[in-house]
Amino acid sequence: MVLLRSCLLLACIFSASAWAEKEKIVVWEQLLSHPNSIVPELLIKALDVTKNEYGDYELVPTDPMEQGRVIRHLAQQPTIDIAVFGPNKFRESIALPVRFPVTGTLLGYRVCLIQNGKQSRFNGLATLRQLIDSHLVIGQHQDWPDTSIMEANGLTLWKSTKYAILFDQLSVGRFDCFSRGANEIVQELASHPSKGLVIENNIVLYYPFPLFYFVNKANPLLAERLSLGLQRVYDSGDYHKMFEAQFGSSLAKLNLTERNLIELKNPQLTQATEQAMLQFKAQFDPLIKAAGQAR
Repeated sequence: MVLLRSCLLLACIFSASAWAEKEKIVVWEQLLSHPNSIVPELLIKALDVTKNEYGDYELVPTDPMEQGRVIRHLAQQPTIDIAVFGPNKFRESIALPVRFPVTGTLLGYRVCLIQNGKQSRFNGLATLRQLIDSHLVIGQHQDWPDTSIMEANGLTLWKSTKYAILFDQLSVGRFDCFSRGANEIVQELASHPSKGLVIENNIVLYYPFPLFYFVNKANPLLAERLSLGLQRVYDSGDYHKMFEAQFGSSLAKLNLTERNLIELKNPQLTQATEQAMLQFKAQFDPLIKAAGQAR
């Protein structure tokens, strides 16, 4: 009888667990549709490897919206649980940064999309001073944190309120360089085949600038879960495989180590993120080199 009761109790527990309601996690739509598939895949993997401690989940995408609106939502109301973008002091004050660089250190390595036939304007540039004196204009979204980074380093910018139209504006010569992360530029060029654009081949800008998941302050348990899950994915070696599969081909085409490196300062980082970036660079730069050579 005791054994029967124990069995019935266990059956009830497993039944309740099987029917337990999944946690609904509201995710910025652009995270789930990110051109780098590692961004949504890494999120899902981090959540999957923490199911035992935190339970099952369901991802619910937001309506399409620009980055600035997402940040306002995170700051003002608990309607979005998680988004992904580069950090700055304001963003880290209104949401919880999960300090793991989703695309390694690649977002901080910036390569120019330019008009076909305009390479000669970039030839010979090797220092920040030369880039400033060249009067080349860089296109940026007004809400991106690296816009203020470039301004702080003396570069001349053309600002837009819409990401998509920056490709059109570059193609008609409104500015000279659309600065893109090494994690995204190859895919973006392939997505705009008829605009007469090419990848500039002489310089690469660098400033410490990771891509972080940001969690609403109303959901600190989710931030804790992601931090644990991401560390597990990294420690298992799965992140390294995902990184090489996602970026190996692009890095082989970009030849980052053969370019003139122009380093910029990033005054927008909090002290905690600045310290983390020093560690990240030591950890993740070898991944960039290995992924590029693997192809």
